[in-house]
Amino acid sequence: MYYRGDDMKMIDVLLNSSLFTDMSYDEVKNAFKYLDENYSGTYYTKKFFADDYIAIEGYTCENLGIILHGEIEVQRELPSGKFFTISSFKEGDCFAESIIFSKKNEYPSSIVSITESEILFISKTGLLKLMIMNEKLFENFARILSDRIHLLSDRVTTLSLDNIRKKIANLLLKEYKTTASLTIVLPYSRDKMAQLLNVTRPSLSRELTNMKDDGLINYYKNKFTILDINALEESLL
Repeated sequence: MYYRGDDMKMIDVLLNSSLFTDMSYDEVKNAFKYLDENYSGTYYTKKFFADDYIAIEGYTCENLGIILHGEIEVQRELPSGKFFTISSFKEGDCFAESIIFSKKNEYPSSIVSITESEILFISKTGLLKLMIMNEKLFENFARILSDRIHLLSDRVTTLSLDNIRKKIANLLLKEYKTTASLTIVLPYSRDKMAQLLNVTRPSLSRELTNMKDDGLINYYKNKFTILDINALEESLL
């Protein structure tokens, strides 16, 4: 389904998107009006049901995606048919920003709609024209790329740790560093936590119990309390 740049619902969501941070309603409206008048067809929206594939690993990436509604996940399928979650995105988030301008512009992983969702797709041509037109949008895009590099670096660090306790400790210590609180509430389920750490749910539950018995942490559902931060740090060594 195609939308015009003056669609109020779309603009309201985009104002909370990282790509349009610090831009006014009129600036966003005029940006898409500019595309409508000069580069028609360079953006469109599409709705997906839960579990629909938005993109498939190995397929050519031709558009930047912005989530107008719903939640999606980037997933990698293993030869066994199992998959693990690389990252999750929600309303206002962008995806494929690091692929669209790549010489090898193929999706390295599949993207799946976890809930019903609606995605705004902007072509490479459309995105280039918007960035040339608005310096702030160009700055926002550069910041998104930089933030994504840091995120991927954290993900690689987690996957490189050689046991489950180290992965859990690294996650909790990272959250502690961000919040400066020994009580941490993770914004996802235990299943999602297992996927992010690339471990099985039973293995995660077993190690959490061991860490609780060892006096490192306490927890209830997705709320964790660090009881011995020194011992937790030492578990990474």
